[in-house]
Amino acid sequence: MPKIKTSVSTHLRAFVSEFGDDIFLPIAQFFIVKWPQKKKISIKQHISRIKHKNGIERKHLKQSQSFLTTSSKKSTFNYDLCQALLSVNIPLHKISNELFRAFLEKYTHKSIPDESTVRKTYVVRCYEDCINKIRSYCENQKLWISVDETTDSVGRYVANVIVGTLEVGGPGKIFLLNSEILEKANHTSIAKLLDTSLHILWSQGIEHDNILLFLSDAAPYMMKAGRDLKILYSKMKHVSCLAHGLHRVAEEIRKHFPKVDQLISNIKKIFLKYPSRVQYFKEMAPNIPLPPQPVLTRWVTWLKAATYFCNILKF
Repeated sequence: MPKIKTSVSTHLRAFVSEFGDDIFLPIAQFFIVKWPQKKKISIKQHISRIKHKNGIERKHLKQSQSFLTTSSKKSTFNYDLCQALLSVNIPLHKISNELFRAFLEKYTHKSIPDESTVRKTYVVRCYEDCINKIRSYCENQKLWISVDETTDSVGRYVANVIVGTLEVGGPGKIFLLNSEILEKANHTSIAKLLDTSLHILWSQGIEHDNILLFLSDAAPYMMKAGRDLKILYSKMKHVSCLAHGLHRVAEEIRKHFPKVDQLISNIKKIFLKYPSRVQYFKEMAPNIPLPPQPVLTRWVTWLKAATYFCNILKF
């Protein structure tokens, strides 16, 4: 009886069945090109090599990463978790805490994503959704805008832009529109920041006539920025901070009374960082409150100290 020749497809399926479909795919063309001799010993030698094993590991790792990326993009829970953490000012790295992760997994019955996954996949989406909500609410509304500059813990100039709606019958809503680090705090950088921030609000083109108020402190560079911006925003009125103006009045008063200023400064030095002197003062004058310790950058504190000594001391 003549020997029946095995077909190529049957031969290949036998190899796949023996070694597994994670090692070989039942594709005849690929297999014939790679293994024309079709010897089992050659196949065993190949799959035992480090190069082949590393290739299998890379394939599994790539499939795993692809699955995680695809599933994370579709996860509503991960998005809601990111949005909740951001809205209550909880840093995203807190979800790496073992106890916090265990708590969330126990009561939500969900797999908690890694901090890097949340940051790379969901933070931008949360930002875009927030900006879209601001755009939707401010659409066709008359607005006021405010810019304030401060310094962070490392000494960088950070400016915050706040926008609010002007509504009839009550106060409108207020939104933090933009925060940006400035190289210098001057009238040019403030004007550019405001223009950039309004482009975020109106990506199709700034509605200049809808900006009616610009609120800021009374710093000289802010006042100059307000004058420059009126060229583009013809209906805008610049209103400076009243409290800042009162503080400047208090500073002017202090300059006219140098002896009182010296008295306040010396009394502050006597009690500052000396708890024993504070205790002695309380024992000697239990009915008299401690002298205030004014800070020049805090408004009106010097006037409060001057009023204190005026009431306590009899000249």
